[in-house]
Amino acid sequence: MCFVLKLIIFYTLTGKNPMQELSKQEIELLRILQENARFDITDLTERLNMSRTSVYDRIKKLENEGYIKDYVAIIDPKKVGLNFTVIINLSLNSQRLDLVEEFSRQVAALDEVVEGYVTGGIFDYVLKVVVKDPESFNDFIRKLSDIPNISKVQSSFVMSYIKQSTKLHF
Repeated sequence: MCFVLKLIIFYTLTGKNPMQELSKQEIELLRILQENARFDITDLTERLNMSRTSVYDRIKKLENEGYIKDYVAIIDPKKVGLNFTVIINLSLNSQRLDLVEEFSRQVAALDEVVEGYVTGGIFDYVLKVVVKDPESFNDFIRKLSDIPNISKVQSSFVMSYIKQSTKLHF
């Protein structure tokens, strides 16, 4: 579930805005870390006007409270031979909760799926699939078709990227 949706659900259920529970320094720390998680502690202490210990304590707090979910390296897919990106819109035959949950579990286990969303509207899911080439995509579609409860699949092949970012603006 995406970060923004989690914030909305938290706010709706608790009546609290989790961002209001963070200090200005913690919010700035989150902004800095999402730009570059390989930070220079001296730079951070100066930018935030905090001690080293305070910065590390705040980072640990943000991790423990789930604001920071993970640290990753963003890899250029083409550099590792993954030259074919496809956006798949998908509908299910049944919206029965157990079938939806099972479908979600099986799709999440497919390595080729790098992003997946349950959506409202015309389609039930949107998947981002990254593979080597059209033949690999065809192999992926065979695996996908083995999962029960699919009624419609519409694929759009990415020709070029306009924007790719993990940075949230808050």
